[in-house]
Amino acid sequence: MVTKQAQIIIPKDYEVPDIVLEMAKEFLKLFKPSESVIGIPLIIYLDKKSEAFYIICHLKGSTIVSKTDLDAVLDPEESEDYKLNRNLYLNTFAYNRMENDAKGGRSFEDIVIEYDTSYRSEVPLKVFGGQHRVKAIEAALKDKVNEKHGLRVYLDLTTEQKFDIATANNTSIAVSNDLLDRMQEDLLGAELRNWCQRVGLLREGEHFADRRSAEGIPTVRIARTIVVNYFIGRGVKEDILHTPVVCKSGPEVDKKYIEIRVNIDWGDARLVLMGKEFAELHKLQRERVLNRDKDNYLEFANKAVHPSIAASWAFAAGYLERERESQKAHYGLRNAVEAPADPLNAAALLKARLKGADPDTYRGLGSRINAEELRRMFEVFSLQATKASKRGINLKLANAAIQTYHAKKAKFDADKAVEKI
Repeated sequence: MVTKQAQIIIPKDYEVPDIVLEMAKEFLKLFKPSESVIGIPLIIYLDKKSEAFYIICHLKGSTIVSKTDLDAVLDPEESEDYKLNRNLYLNTFAYNRMENDAKGGRSFEDIVIEYDTSYRSEVPLKVFGGQHRVKAIEAALKDKVNEKHGLRVYLDLTTEQKFDIATANNTSIAVSNDLLDRMQEDLLGAELRNWCQRVGLLREGEHFADRRSAEGIPTVRIARTIVVNYFIGRGVKEDILHTPVVCKSGPEVDKKYIEIRVNIDWGDARLVLMGKEFAELHKLQRERVLNRDKDNYLEFANKAVHPSIAASWAFAAGYLERERESQKAHYGLRNAVEAPADPLNAAALLKARLKGADPDTYRGLGSRINAEELRRMFEVFSLQATKASKRGINLKLANAAIQTYHAKKAKFDADKAVEKI
């Protein structure tokens, strides 16, 4: 049924090139995998999709870490611009769990490599799939945990085969950034979730949405953005060009959020009040829009949790705290109009624009996520709370906010130019 070549078994129906067999023997001689040490022959398998040959074996973690190359390339003689692996994301919930598993003695399987001594021969195990597992194994070694792990070792691959195998091993079911954020926040602790439940942004026992929610359930990104901007606004000392921010989402936790988070007193009465006011605004916005016959679009209903709205509103809440009457007027926005009107007047924001500056494709205030949009929205909330003769958002106020921003921007740029004279 099979033919036996030293410690290697070749299935009868395989035509294995001599170079593949020689490389397999060389690999066994150099690395002495666990199977060969105890006298178990290794089988040469065929990946029929790529027509590539490989063996499966187990090596000690210390050997894997010392001999693997995480920067494998398609063609080292041509370019290193086409690296086979995804970027390493070590500041994630999934990786931290993997590292803890490795430190606990878990044995990983099916780390996909190519045995290739043609470049960087000191690390001939070129990793195609499993780079995060290799890093976790490395971390475990520092805790003196040195388990055996399973490898699929490809032999004598062409460039096309490298690409095919690497692509297959770097493609996974898409995980939304919002879900990554939620997992990361769980790793950081329950403080943000508990705060959101306390203020009413989440119901008791409810978790953050793992993607944009039709029900208006906030994502971790929105909750982080609200908290971060409130504290940034509180810390602003001058009436300058104010720029709210939207927290980054995805594999890396937003640095500004981490910086602020470590010093938060989640029981701070002012922070709790701000959260409750935003939650009530969001709740009323949804109720007013969804319970009326006209302009009852879901986009209007969830306007409060659009990143640019949430960021600018929270920034204004923090900034206006120095003048309590103004902050009171800011919080009072939700009471400025009666049903069926919505407190954010999403229809008016949609129509707002600066003639000659905004393109025809501009979808109104609170529709984009960039510095200009965030600054414009801050001026909407600021003017409403401090300058408007009648409280509430309307088209005149929205257009005035845009003009106010551009006037401040022009002065800011002029002052910078004068400084250079």
